[in-house]
Amino acid sequence: MTKSRKRGEPKKGQASPSLPLSWFDSAGLHALVPGSAPSPEALDQATKLYQQEIRNSPLWDEMVSQFGQEEAERILLQFHVEVR
Repeated sequence: MTKSRKRGEPKKGQASPSLPLSWFDSAGLHALVPGSAPSPEALDQATKLYQQEIRNSPLWDEMVSQFGQEEAERILLQFHVEVR
């Protein structure tokens, strides 16, 4: 005979529906991911990729038109990946 789950219990291996895995707020994008913290080199590489994605987006064109190329580049340096 097999054990039955209590009503409302999730199956093994299923994430809780009340816990979002990623979300936006005033500080930016947040994500909960399993595993160990990335190395500083991996964070630097992720930051470079993120900044490149910004450069290839409509947001970049808007930043350049609003602030000019030099100021947009300075602002872009503030876009970075971090672990908290």
